[in-house]
This record gives sequence, structure tokens and C-alpha cells, in this order.
Amino acid sequence: MERYVHIAAGSMRINIDNQRLIASSLANQNTTAFKRDLSATASVYVNQDPLSDRVFPARGKATVDVEPGKLISTNNPMDVAIDGDGFFVGKRPDGTAVITRRGDFHLGPDRTLRNGENLIMDGDGGPITMPLFESMDVAQDGSILAIPLGAVPGTPPTVVDRLKLVKTPSSNVVRGDDGTLRLADNIVPASDSTITLFTKGLETSNVSAIDAMVDMLSTSRTFEIHVKLLATAKELDDATAKLMRSGQ
Repeated sequence: MERYVHIAAGSMRINIDNQRLIASSLANQNTTAFKRDLSATASVYVNQDPLSDRVFPARGKATVDVEPGKLISTNNPMDVAIDGDGFFVGKRPDGTAVITRRGDFHLGPDRTLRNGENLIMDGDGGPITMPLFESMDVAQDGSILAIPLGAVPGTPPTVVDRLKLVKTPSSNVVRGDDGTLRLADNIVPASDSTITLFTKGLETSNVSAIDAMVDMLSTSRTFEIHVKLLATAKELDDATAKLMRSGQ
């Protein structure tokens, strides 16, 4: 009876965690280039003894679904999206290197190029700092082009820097406590010249509201089943106790 109850209670705890992951992803459905979280479960032996006949459910390591979202045009020269696999490289305010798919760029107060997560974007030469310019554009290879402020008409744009674009296996992508994507091995790969950009446009999230709601309903039903299992366990325990009393 003890095993019955503990297994059901452990499964309920995991279902609650799964609901939180689904709710978090659903809340970010309209966040630019957001990647949904995937839950994982595992079976563990009591006291880590593989010879034990007692196995309980446990929370596995959550992963990130890096499947690209849809590309939409915005006609904003500071909006770009990665067409296919790959990531931008950026830095948090504390200097920590992170990866991101968000390309909704703007200039920070120090004229550093930042995205919607307020990450400072890295280029091949380090953090990108934009000079004063009349206009700017981003090429498909990630090159940032700008016409200097005060330039005479007809002046061709100059290359300020090139966005650092990298590829890494999906198994090496994890979500940090602050919500940003990180590299599990903490090693930033070299720039990948095969990555191309979709310019003047953005990537949507890869969260499907319909799929998320179906997953939420399925998780809720599983939770209800385990609640019924606990109720059944109580009924069996009460019946056993009644039989023992009647035999006295």
C-alpha cells in the first residue's frame, strides 16, 4: 500500500510541474522567436540501488524545442530572423554569453545593438556598437551596413560588423533561470557562414496554442486519474482495517 501511494503522489507532483511548463510556454505564444519547453520524466530506484524492486517516477531534465517558428515580414530594417537552424550570440548585462533567436534589434543608450531581451549582440569583433548613422541595414549574411551621419548623397554603406551566427546541437541548448537560452557546455562555437538571415522580418514562437491546450487537458486528466488512485488506496486501506477489526 505504501508503494502504491508514493508512486501515485510522485506522479501527481510531476504532472503539476508539467502543467507549469505548458502554462509558461502558452504565456509566451506571442513572444518573438520563443522556444517552448519540453518536459521529461525518469524512473529512479530507491537509494539508487538497481537491484531494488522499488522504482519511483522523478522529474527528468527539461529540454528546449528549437524547432523554428514562422517568418513574418515587418519592413523594419532593424528586424531580422534566422532562416533555418542557428542562433545569434549575445551577452547579458553581467557579461554572460547566451544564445538567442530573437532579432528584434534596437540601440541601447550606449549605442550597443540589443534585441528584445535586452541582450547585447555579439559580432565577429565582439559586442556591436553602432556609430551615428543616416540609415542602417542588415544583409542576409549578417553584415551590418550603415551610411554615416552627414554623409553626402550617394555615399555607399560601410560594413560596421557582422552578427555572430552559430550552430549547436539541440541537446546542447538549455534554458537558464532567467529564461535566456544557454549552451550546456558553455563553449561558444565559431561563426557559421552557412547561416542566412530573413531580413526586415521576425520569427514567431514555435508554441501552438491548440497543442498546448491539448497537452494541458491530457496532463489534467492524468492528474485526476492519480487522485482517484489515492482515493482507491484509502478505500482498500479502510476495507483491510475493517476486516482486521471484524476478525478480533
